[in-house]
Amino acid sequence: MVSQSRIKDLSDSKWAIMVCLDVENDDWIFVTENTDKCDMWDLRPILFEDINAALEFANGWAIEGKEQYVKVVNYDETI
Repeated sequence: MVSQSRIKDLSDSKWAIMVCLDVENDDWIFVTENTDKCDMWDLRPILFEDINAALEFANGWAIEGKEQYVKVVNYDETI
């Protein structure tokens, strides 16, 4: 699990989930929306207005014992 406690989100930023593909190369990808297209150039990260919703959603991507390979990031800072 990524987090259990609620955070008072005072930011205007959006939040996204990233999953590590390769630890040795520090290779991370965003969890993306299903656009019903097979177009790798039209990938859109799933964005959250509230960090708590993002943390809850991220829990679904975490593998027990490897939770550090899923993270919630401020999307405004990543682009």
